[in-house]
Amino acid sequence: MEQTIGKRIAQLRQARGLTQQQLADRIAVSRVAVSHFEMDLALPSERTITLIAGIFKLRPHALVDGTTYPLAKMDRLPLAACCYTELEQSLALLYNDLAWLERLSKCDPHQEWGTAVRDKWLPQLASWQYACLDEAEQRLVDAARTALLAALHALH
Repeated sequence: MEQTIGKRIAQLRQARGLTQQQLADRIAVSRVAVSHFEMDLALPSERTITLIAGIFKLRPHALVDGTTYPLAKMDRLPLAACCYTELEQSLALLYNDLAWLERLSKCDPHQEWGTAVRDKWLPQLASWQYACLDEAEQRLVDAARTALLAALHALH
């Protein structure tokens, strides 16, 4: 038996630890709209399905496969969705800088490579500390700050 799209969205949202309001904020709809999707009182548009899929790191078709989502709407879904937030992409760049810093410090341990990395990332991490939307993002920022400080400490 097929699962309803509303039940699938609710399960994914709960597994991710998001409230209906947090999901609503991320896809630019009201909390009531998310509630209606989850109770199958309203059918999410193709745009909304694409945004929700991205939040859960899924392809749009993977989100709706095996559900009651209409085939006619399913045929209009894109093959892929943006799966990473700006924060996640920026943190990947930070971790890349930390790997670069480690390699450079082995080549020339007397060079002060850490200053440029510190001056670039500490203010950015501080600004993200207050701009995060949910606890998962807060944990990502906290882990990045810890990794940056550990890398800088290892240089001295």
